[in-house]
Amino acid sequence: MSQGNTAPETLPSKRQPYDFEYEIVPQTARKRWYVITLIWVAMGLDISGLFLGTFLSSGLLFPQAVGATLIGSALLGVIAALCANVGHGCGVSTTLLCISVFGRLGGKLIGLIAALSLLGWFAFQLDFFGMMLQKALLHYQFDPGRLPILIFGMTLMALTAIWGVSALGKLSMFSVPLMMILIVSGIVAAAGVQGSPPLMAVKAPISMGAAISYVVSIWIVAAVMAPDIARYAKTRHDALLGAGLGFFFGNSATILVALILARLVGSDNLIEIFFSIGLGISAIVVLILAQWTTNSGNLVSAALGLSVVVRGLPRPVLVLLLAVAGLLLARNGMVHNFTPFLSLLGVLISPVAGVYLVEYYVWGASRLMQNAPQLSSLNPTAMAAWCGGSGVSLLTSPDFFNLLTMTTVSSLDGILVGMVIYGLWGRPRPAVHQ
Repeated sequence: MSQGNTAPETLPSKRQPYDFEYEIVPQTARKRWYVITLIWVAMGLDISGLFLGTFLSSGLLFPQAVGATLIGSALLGVIAALCANVGHGCGVSTTLLCISVFGRLGGKLIGLIAALSLLGWFAFQLDFFGMMLQKALLHYQFDPGRLPILIFGMTLMALTAIWGVSALGKLSMFSVPLMMILIVSGIVAAAGVQGSPPLMAVKAPISMGAAISYVVSIWIVAAVMAPDIARYAKTRHDALLGAGLGFFFGNSATILVALILARLVGSDNLIEIFFSIGLGISAIVVLILAQWTTNSGNLVSAALGLSVVVRGLPRPVLVLLLAVAGLLLARNGMVHNFTPFLSLLGVLISPVAGVYLVEYYVWGASRLMQNAPQLSSLNPTAMAAWCGGSGVSLLTSPDFFNLLTMTTVSSLDGILVGMVIYGLWGRPRPAVHQ
């Protein structure tokens, strides 16, 4: 696909802040692999990863939990690299790619579902942020109330998201090194004040396959939406390396930190661990930076998807509307169904990647974005592949029907089934002659 092509439908006049939401990212705005990596590592260092780490520590022995984390993160890295390569090759957002594959209405439906999923994820992260920061501040006898804390977090996240991927890159260059220093300091301090690690009992056993599935599911939406960031990669090498490293280290680092601290201290409450070893301020700084970068990324992708679906509103306005909606959801509590929500994301979103990966790698990149305005409203085969993949994920997921077993990772099942269905029946469409 040539870099001179434009995205589907008529391009609007550019406005600031602009994130190339309707067109191919020009070479002058593209970035090297280390910037792409840092963005995804920063997005991966978040409270939900800590939450999942403590969940795994209560369901598996320590070596098994570490193995599940590394295997799941490696799978994510591979999936994300494949998806990121598509983003680099086409240079446009995931929703615009989906319009080319699923048809105009089908692609917009995918974009809407993905945006709603990311909105739910934003609300989860914001709810985590409010809960944890309130607990941390109580150690200093300061309680501004949960709503002001949520508003503070939402404001930080929305301001960065308004300026898009460029602002995320700058924030990540600062936040990732600082977060890593603080986290490593916490682990060293925890190890220094403890004798032999206490034994932690397995409270609610889970299978290895279910654990890997949770590790994959926690970031599967980001992997499927990887083109949103990877379209900024300068070269194919930058896209592949940035996504592979970013997703592997970004996803695994926080979960492993939670596992290690739980192992050293015998507690699954990260804030309490940091305060118990005299690093309370570090806990607060890590918490703010981690959720700031992660949730800004969620808003960036959600607004990119909606900006294609709802052309009448500028992307910055969509960012603000999504942020306020997320605030309302977080205010009502979003942390009580964490693992079922992860599984639902894997069921609904992962098969989308299977379809557009086949379109790009099997049928050829030239079909993507070519003659897009003349495409039909719906590509029935692509929609069938997506529904088939989602259906199989429902059947194999331990949080839903749990009637079948394939790879033991339900989100991966959905991707593979979607690929097979579209690979067998999604024959190349005839070219539309001008």
